[in-house]
Amino acid sequence: MNFREIKIGLLVKWVAVATIVFLLISQPSIWEIISAGISPVLSAFVFAYILDYIVRFFEKKLKIPRALSIFITMIIVIIALTLLGVVIIPGVLNAVSSLINAIGNVEFDLEYLKNFDFDNFYLNEIQQALIDTITPILQKLTNATGTAILMIVSEIQKITSGLISIIVAFVISIYMLGEKKDLVARLKRATYAYFTDEKAENIFYTFKLANKIFKAFFLGKLLDSTIIGILAYLVFTIFNFEYALLIALIVGITNMIPYFGPFIGAVPAAIITFVANPSQPVDVVWMLLIILIIQQLDGLVIGPFILGDSVGVNAFWIILAVTVGGATFGLLGMFLGVPLCVLIKTLIEEDVERKLVYKGYNDLESTALRTKKK
Repeated sequence: MNFREIKIGLLVKWVAVATIVFLLISQPSIWEIISAGISPVLSAFVFAYILDYIVRFFEKKLKIPRALSIFITMIIVIIALTLLGVVIIPGVLNAVSSLINAIGNVEFDLEYLKNFDFDNFYLNEIQQALIDTITPILQKLTNATGTAILMIVSEIQKITSGLISIIVAFVISIYMLGEKKDLVARLKRATYAYFTDEKAENIFYTFKLANKIFKAFFLGKLLDSTIIGILAYLVFTIFNFEYALLIALIVGITNMIPYFGPFIGAVPAAIITFVANPSQPVDVVWMLLIILIIQQLDGLVIGPFILGDSVGVNAFWIILAVTVGGATFGLLGMFLGVPLCVLIKTLIEEDVERKLVYKGYNDLESTALRTKKK
């Protein structure tokens, strides 16, 4: 082969790619360096992505210049974070500290169940078997709850220790918001430069669809869960439940997870209520009943009013997304799995529709579909 026939540019690219792959494989510590360098930028992108909705509200709805809109948004965020740091976090930490002490001192005395004399040998044996079975289960669940709470405290400490990184990411996000048009323009130019027109249009269509789905789901769920958390805190406070703030925070956060969230949040809420007052197990029943009522209110009134049909898929796909996402990436996967599933499902269905129309099967099995074509 003639040396002149070799495309030097292509050869250099392959050598560069091979070198990078070799370095990543042979030097695992490089991953840590890359992660440490990219993490603030990714965090800044997430901050900018979320805050841009507030900025656009002032910019589009109130006709305020973008620079002033960014400034107002930053003031609102700083005030919100200050209130969070002064009011909520100290209360949660105090509740966690008190709860950990309570878990260490709790004793599972179920002797009061023996006061129910059924005057029947078999029923009394069943009663004793239930007591012997429930006691170790409660102990294990309580220990697991204590471990989970310690993990929460550890994560809060990590956030506190990474305060500088958060501040850096926050500052970068401000510049991202200010340079949004320039960054989008450069991304568009690069995409059309390195891809064909058709592929570039498909890429931007996918990004646009993903933005629409994630925006509707995330912002709707965030507002919905915030309302549920505040409502839960008010009700728990009215009924004088101990650790009302901590339990309401758990209920609000887990509510972000579709379908499984209420069940996930109810378990630690019940255990915390029992640990707070082991002599009154009926409090657990009341706690679970209140959570059930709040979740029904959310499912029938608050959720549909805020979210509407933002998800756009039936229960099967949501449960599938939450299950696969949770098994793969934990709680974060359970949350992100739903909008990601909606995005993938939408793209596949649109591609299937195009191919069927091209082949002449316009209405193939259309009557059997759960969702109607728009």
